[in-house]
Amino acid sequence: MGNLPFFKQPNNVGNASMALGIVSTSLVFGIGFCSLVGLEQGWLPVGATVLYVCGASSAFLGLLAVVLGGIGLFGKNLRRTAAIVGMLLGLAGMCLFFGVLAALHNAG
Repeated sequence: MGNLPFFKQPNNVGNASMALGIVSTSLVFGIGFCSLVGLEQGWLPVGATVLYVCGASSAFLGLLAVVLGGIGLFGKNLRRTAAIVGMLLGLAGMCLFFGVLAALHNAG
C-alpha cells in the first residue's frame, strides 16, 4: 500500500474521449430528432442527404471517442474515469445513429 500514489495524473486522452463522446451524442440526438420530425412533417426528402451526412459524421466522432477511450485506459497513474465515460458516450452516439436509421427505415 505504500507504493500507491496519493493522486493520479490527469488523462488528456480520456478527457478528449469524453469531449468527443459528449459532442457525438448531442449532435446525433439533435440530428436524429430533426430527421424524425422531418419524416412526420413530410420535408425529410428535401434534406435527407445533408442530415444523413451530418449524422454519420457525428456517429464517426462517437467511434473516435470509443477508440480514444480505449487508448486512455492504458497508462500508469492516470485517471480512467473520463476514458470510460467517453467510451460509453461514444457508443451511445453510434447506437443512437443506427437506432434513428432503423426507425426511419421502418416508418418510411
